[in-house]
Amino acid sequence: MVDSLTLSTVERKQFKSDVSPLGFLGTSKKMTPKKPLSETDLNSLKAKKAWEVAMGPAKSIPMNLIMGYMTGNSLQIIPISMTFMMLLNPLKAIFTETNRVFKGLEPQDQGTSLMLKFVFIICQLASMTIGIYKLFKMGLIPHSEADWLSWLHPVQFEDRVQVL
Repeated sequence: MVDSLTLSTVERKQFKSDVSPLGFLGTSKKMTPKKPLSETDLNSLKAKKAWEVAMGPAKSIPMNLIMGYMTGNSLQIIPISMTFMMLLNPLKAIFTETNRVFKGLEPQDQGTSLMLKFVFIICQLASMTIGIYKLFKMGLIPHSEADWLSWLHPVQFEDRVQVL
């Protein structure tokens, strides 16, 4: 093995230029630039990316299910705050990010654009449904007759005696 400290400056430069690191092609081979994508290839890549973005919220559904299960149904600050975040984040995405997300990825036809936005909103609503179900299981959404008793009027019975 050659010690680089004992080599002269000229020998060091020559030694460095002869040996390339593994995986390095070196500057001796000329790099050819890639040809630009055709219009059809570019449109197909945009469509693929747009569908990936539209289906992106569906990837959070399993995580929300697991987090909903792990936090339990107790009325404590952590489960309640996580549940409200399951409701607020999709709402925020639906109302503020739907047009912004697909702005650069708009396909040529209007039908596909509407379908992408529809799928995005459906995935967000599916994620929101988990939060609503969690509120239901916690008892924060009124769902039984006992939850509405304060709005019911008491039943008045009349005493009628029938004589035969």
